[in-house]
Amino acid sequence: MLTSKRKAQLIVFTAFILGIAVGASGQYLLSHQTPPPAASTPADVADEMTRILKLDQTQRSQVIQILGDCQTQSQDLREQTRPQFQAIRENARNRIRGLLAPEQVVSFNQWIKDLDAKREKKEERKQTNR
Repeated sequence: MLTSKRKAQLIVFTAFILGIAVGASGQYLLSHQTPPPAASTPADVADEMTRILKLDQTQRSQVIQILGDCQTQSQDLREQTRPQFQAIRENARNRIRGLLAPEQVVSFNQWIKDLDAKREKKEERKQTNR
């Protein structure tokens, strides 16, 4: 039979472990929660602006044109800088490979392949939503 002191220690220990588990679960859920989708097209943004700012039809059309131009320019800039980002990423990967044992490199390369596939899918979804 447990003494009162032992019971109290067990309760405190259990509460501590449960606190860690609940905290870790909450952190996991928060970090994996997807934010609500933002207005993705110039027309969606113009609709929201029309609702908030009471734009007239001419203003709405001009806002759509401006946002469309901005979106095109942003995409062009991303395409121009993509090779630079890729070079930085590849440099970091090569430096990491230099730290790893041969069997770790195999696992690292597979992980990178999976990561790149996820990134590519995400980019395809972005392109589809435009």
